[in-house]
Formats: sequence, structure tokens, C-alpha cells
Amino acid sequence: MRNTICGPSKKLERLFLNLPLCFGSFFMAKYVDYIVVGGGISGCVLSYQLMAHGADVVLFDVPSSNKSSHVAAGLWNPIVLKRMKKVWLADEMIAELEYVYPDMQNWTGEQFYHPLPLRHLFASNGERNQWEELVAHPGFSTYLQPASSAVPTPILGSFGSGLTARTGRVNVSRMINSVKAQLANKRAYREEQFQWQLLQQTPEGVVYAGDLHAHRVISCEGIQSALSSHSLPLQGFSPAKGEILKLQLPQSLNGECVHSKHFILDEGNQTATVGATYAWDGFELGPTAAKRRELEQHVERTLSCPFEVVEQFEGVRPATQDRRPMVGPHPNLEHTYVFNGMGSRAVLMAPYLARQLSEHLLYGVPLLAELDPKRFEKSTKEASSR
Repeated sequence: MRNTICGPSKKLERLFLNLPLCFGSFFMAKYVDYIVVGGGISGCVLSYQLMAHGADVVLFDVPSSNKSSHVAAGLWNPIVLKRMKKVWLADEMIAELEYVYPDMQNWTGEQFYHPLPLRHLFASNGERNQWEELVAHPGFSTYLQPASSAVPTPILGSFGSGLTARTGRVNVSRMINSVKAQLANKRAYREEQFQWQLLQQTPEGVVYAGDLHAHRVISCEGIQSALSSHSLPLQGFSPAKGEILKLQLPQSLNGECVHSKHFILDEGNQTATVGATYAWDGFELGPTAAKRRELEQHVERTLSCPFEVVEQFEGVRPATQDRRPMVGPHPNLEHTYVFNGMGSRAVLMAPYLARQLSEHLLYGVPLLAELDPKRFEKSTKEASSR
């Protein structure tokens, strides 16, 4: 059941949920339904979904800690083009994404949602034939357009290319900033480090710093939960570092996003973003010369024009050991939930999974068992007992 933040009233269920907290020192403290910790992609989308379902939230964030969100290209794609497989729950996620981001745009008054076909360059005739077979498959036909032999200048493609459908890009920084601005207008955003040691558990929920009362607190802290002593610790992360380059080109790519091993995204004004790389272990902090060269070589193979590297960025993605997000109660803390671990697919996954969590918290709808954060606690205990 959907509501809208711009709607005439909040749901009756939320009113009853608030009643146990509304007596006592009402004028001395702030009462909300949920505290959301972490204002990256996941935290902003979850805050919006909770509010769209009629809940009151307060979002805590330190912008400098969301590096992976702010450097993300924001592309969404339901097909793993490398293996020509659909992403887990792709159909459900795309349907929710196509509803939520336009609705968020209406709420914030900012445009950050941009449907855009991706041009996949075939590496061989065999890959092209596989694409054509999938175009005729009912499960893929809504996402793939017929192959073509021609590719636009200055793109190189000996075996032709195919365009995707229902794909695109979210301008992540603009989305995050516009959500925070709306929350700030409602006094529902605090730009400060959340201090977990100041959180107290009560029979009704939690109290933060002695005066902020809530039914639940939800950690959306991304990779900070694995790397930072200031965040809520969690088992199960497998951090993945990614690097991207910003390019200056002598000509436009005509608004294209070109994909082979990496993507090259036209940013307008004869600039482009190329990325992203992956490093799963032993990675060094900061941009690296090796990944820069990897991306430069990719551009040389993909474009026939010269280019200049303007800037190099890096971030660490909150990927998990089994490549599934964490959505559910914290393994060890009462009234505490986790919404994390979406890796490089947060733009795609966050709207659907945020609705799942919102409907669970407000209406008791069951969560997806395979996303329970407790699964990593079990594997850790089993490993230590061997």
C-alpha cells in the first residue's frame, strides 16, 4: 500500500504507534518513529520510503563519510551484461525504481532521475548471437533491444552493439543533497556523527542523547560499518574498492553510455566518466596508478578520439561476502535494524528493499529471509568452532 509525502494525512497506524511515546515529557524531547543513521543512497531512499508510508524520521549523516555514494556514477541496469544474466529480483526492483525516483523528484523539486539506454559493445559474433536469442526471450525482451551492426562515432565496435531498455542513471549527489534539504526544512536532518554509545534501549524503543525518542534506529552506514570505529559494527562485509576517471574529450558522445568491460558515460560539455574498477583485497587507500592505466587502456580500445584525464576518484563499496544485502534486525541489539550491503547496485536495489523494510516496520510484512544480517553471525561462529 503506497502513500505519498505530499498526501493529505498520515496513516492511522502511525498515530497509534506513537501513542506510547507521547505521554510524559512531551515538550522536553523530540519523538519520531525512526532514526536513520547514514545519508548515502540507501539512507536517503529509506528515509523517503518511510516518510511516504506515513512515518516520522530523523536522518543523521556526516557527508564526508559517504564517499562511495558521492563518487558513484549512479547507473542502474537489471542485466549483468558480462554474463548476460538478470540481477536477483530484477523485475521487482525495476518496477519499484521506476515509481520511487520520479516521486522523489516531485517531492524535492530537483531532477536527478534520467532513464538512458546503455550501449553494450559485443566482444564477438557469439556474444551478439546470444544477445539476439535473449531479445526473443520473454524474461529479457523488456530489457534488451535488437542488435545493430552500426555504432556511432567515435565509438569503436567491430562486432556491433545492442541497446538496453529500462536502464538509466541517477545523479546521486543531486539526489542525496535534495533529500537532505527537504529533511532539513522539516528539522529531520542532523549533520553530525551519530554516537552509538549515546543510544539507550527502552521497553518502547530507543532514546538518543537523552532527548530523541524513536521506536527503532536503522543503520545505513555503508562500508563505515566495517571500517570505522564510529559506526555500528557488522559481520559479513567484503569491501570492494572502485576507481573512476573524469575525461575531457574533443567531441561529444551524443549522450551515450557505452559498456564493454567498463562503462563510459557522456556527462555533457565534451566530458565523460569511465569506470569502475574492482579490488577485493589488499587494496591501498587513495587513487592508484595501476587502475588509472587500466581505465585509460579501456578508453583507448573503445573510442577513436584522443582524451585527457581530468580527475581520478575512488570509493569503497559496502559489498557482502555472499553478494546479498543486509536488511533486517541487528543480530545483537534490540530495536536496531540494518539496511546495508548493496555494493555497486544500491541505486537499483534501494527503492524495492526500502519498501520491504518500511512495510515490515509499519505493518509487520515479513522480510526476505535470505537478507537477514544474522546469517553472517552464524557463519562466523561455525568457522571459529572448527
